[in-house]
Amino acid sequence: MDAVEVDGLRIAYRRAGAGDPLLLLHGGFEDSRLWMDDIERLQEHVDVIAWDAPGCGASDDVPDGWRAADWSRTAASFIDALGLEHPAVAGFSFGSTLALLLARDHPESVGGLVLVGAYAGWRGSLDADEFARRVEATQFTLTHPVEEWVDDFLASVYTPETPPRRRNLSRELVDHWRRDTTRALLDVMMLDLSGALGSIATPTLVARGVDDTRSPREAALEIVERMPDARFVEIADAGHDASGPALDALLIEAAHAAAAVH
Repeated sequence: MDAVEVDGLRIAYRRAGAGDPLLLLHGGFEDSRLWMDDIERLQEHVDVIAWDAPGCGASDDVPDGWRAADWSRTAASFIDALGLEHPAVAGFSFGSTLALLLARDHPESVGGLVLVGAYAGWRGSLDADEFARRVEATQFTLTHPVEEWVDDFLASVYTPETPPRRRNLSRELVDHWRRDTTRALLDVMMLDLSGALGSIATPTLVARGVDDTRSPREAALEIVERMPDARFVEIADAGHDASGPALDALLIEAAHAAAAVH
């Protein structure tokens, strides 16, 4: 892994390949290691970068008082520090909300978006009952041993057909997750970005696994409807985690499209 200093933080990342840039933003309870199989496939076609978000993996801890604007600013500064010009930015789950924040706050940094298992923040994509349940479940993880909640969490992310190696890696990453990161992550996930979607003109692909039980199909469709330049694609035989060759093909397409425009 490489690392770069961004806004006083050491941000670690993986980078491979060459050509049109593609930045990958991972979800909660994980880091860039969950993208490794994708990187292996993508590097033949694009310059692929997967960061460890602040507080994740090999990156520095999230500072005290970290807020949504800090997440988007640091992502924009990371793009600038690596000299990426209008990359396509793909975000999974929490990463999808962060990608929307980045495009809202720093549109000049982003050439295209791919939102996978997408949320316009939980408040912007879930009904009131599910929002409350999701917040309660996440707060539960802050005060209870991993063994009391990890199986339910993994079952909501992966399908029974998910390769055991990938699921086992995810389980391992949960053991190394930092609780302070969850507190900072919640500040983003509790947002309602639905009202900002109409002002985000970045070309956007919203991709959803057909068997996703965590991010509602209606939420993905609403994001597409509200954004001025967005389209929707469903991926067969995939759940909330839609990683695989079908998603990689969409990511490659997005990277090339963003580069062609800019």
